[in-house]
Amino acid sequence: MALRVSMKVLILLVFAIFLSWSSHGVEGEPSISEEDAELERELKIINKPAIKVIKTDYGDIYDCVDINKQPAFDHPLLKNHKIQMRPTSIPKGLFDKASSSSSVEEPPNVKPSQIGLKNRCPPGSVPIRRTRKEDLIRVKKNPSQYQPLTDSAPGHHYVNNYVNTVPYHGGGAWIGVYNPAVSNGQFSNAVMSIDNGYGDNRNSIQVGWTVDGFQKTGCFDTRCAGFVQVSTEIALGLPFRNISIVDGPQYNTKVVIYQDLSTGNWWLSFREDNVHIGYWPQSLFTSLATSASYVKWGAEVYSQSGEVSPPMGSGQLPTEGANKACFFRGLQVIYDTNLADPREDLLTRRKIDNPDCYNADEVKKFKVLDYYFFFGGPGGTNCGN
Repeated sequence: MALRVSMKVLILLVFAIFLSWSSHGVEGEPSISEEDAELERELKIINKPAIKVIKTDYGDIYDCVDINKQPAFDHPLLKNHKIQMRPTSIPKGLFDKASSSSSVEEPPNVKPSQIGLKNRCPPGSVPIRRTRKEDLIRVKKNPSQYQPLTDSAPGHHYVNNYVNTVPYHGGGAWIGVYNPAVSNGQFSNAVMSIDNGYGDNRNSIQVGWTVDGFQKTGCFDTRCAGFVQVSTEIALGLPFRNISIVDGPQYNTKVVIYQDLSTGNWWLSFREDNVHIGYWPQSLFTSLATSASYVKWGAEVYSQSGEVSPPMGSGQLPTEGANKACFFRGLQVIYDTNLADPREDLLTRRKIDNPDCYNADEVKKFKVLDYYFFFGGPGGTNCGN
């Protein structure tokens, strides 16, 4: 069980806004019993009463909680929020063959990775991963490590392709699912992000997978109040059941983030069957309240100073190509109401901080409706930590 966390591939949600943990600190030097009592009090606030309990094969516990009492509504901006059970404005093409895996000419050995709970929650309830005492202890010991990393943070390396310039109302992609090896205190991820603003006014939503040796990639899943869960079958933080192997079976997962133009809420659609997991209410955002200025597809790794940098993606550089390097494919954006191909004149933008260790191809086009690129790298001792 000691290796379970480092082997786990999760849905990752990172917010570059409004993220703060209330430490409820006790003055002075508390005894162990006082610390335990304080942690227990916090857990009672965070973990809501369960209508049903679902345990995963990995040992995580998901509580089916009253949809109106989920952690999202602990956020002060959502005290009077009325739940939107389904989007009122859906991008054209989301449920059409134009956005299915068959239309983007899925390579014959690439299949969707399965994800979801073994059992659904009862009607009127939603699955929320139970927070453990160990989770709170990690946050208290290293609170600064639970914030989104800046590009210049020590030990942080990244690659991405992105589009900008015009307003966007969402984006989508299929992401290759790999399981790079990481040590305690490290992470390696692959995410799509929707961004707007700069500095203190930057808003960002990131969704994808992470392998996290110490669960320090920031405030993610529903541990940060704000994401409103509506699905009863897919919960945030679940592991993928199928993982790609270099020169072996290849798996990917589909993710779409889009803005409901009627409400301004940002919806998360997941898997090839477009399950709507939930949404981020418009009231949480400043610069993302009306649109995004960037859609990015890429990956990050992190290691502490002096450590060997972990692998990214499959651990192979993009020059290795199909069946070896990790990939993004089927890149699409939403300009207004349509899920569409990105403008080719805007797809020449890349950011790579250490190309000797990690890299990403320029975006290429594979037949109709499938813009893709390979990315990744082995990391190592000479990556500039």
